[in-house]
Order: sequence, then C-alpha cells, then structure tokens
Amino acid sequence: MIDMDPIRRKVTGESYTDSLRRREDAEKAKGGAPPPSQPSAGPAGDSIEVSDKAIMMGRIQKDLAEIADVRTELVTEIKSKIEADEYHVPGEDIAERVILDVLKEMRSFGGGKY
Repeated sequence: MIDMDPIRRKVTGESYTDSLRRREDAEKAKGGAPPPSQPSAGPAGDSIEVSDKAIMMGRIQKDLAEIADVRTELVTEIKSKIEADEYHVPGEDIAERVILDVLKEMRSFGGGKY
C-alpha cells in the first residue's frame, strides 16, 4: 500500500519528502541504513546525493510492486453486471467501508484510539 500520510500532512502542512526524511531519520536512529538523501562518500572520496524526487519515485515504485495483480475475470464480470444494471451495493455497506478505511488510516498515523 502506498503510504503518503495524507491526513497528517493536511494537519501539519508537512510535505511528502519531509515525511520521508522524518521516517528515514527514525530508521537511522534505530540502527538502520543511512537515508539515501544524505551524501555518502565512495572509495575515492566521491559523494552522491539523491534528490527528493528520486527518493519519492523509489518509494512509489516499491509500493507499486507490492500491489496485487488485478483479477481481470472478476473485473470483467462485475463490469458486465454494472452495465446490465444487475450489480447493486447497499449504501450502508459503502458508508461502513469508507468509515472503516478512514479509521484504519488514522490508526496507521499513531492515533490508535479510534
């Protein structure tokens, strides 16, 4: 799943790259690898710096690789039912799912009280 912290960024005004840096700093403090945005010295004293955009693209590519494949036969079946007006989902089920998804997102931001 792509974790872009949309709720926290709306509240704090934090940019996506700032949120990545904060997470990478936390990983580094736990003993993880140094964040890729920091310059690192090579064997000949050379250095490299990865741009914020490159960091973001790397994270997005990693998250996209983890997304499950689309079940095309199921999509085709549901699409044909929708076109034939044979597919109906009660509004209560949709509302419940939306609320549960929002609560799940809020929990993932450390607000586990919901």
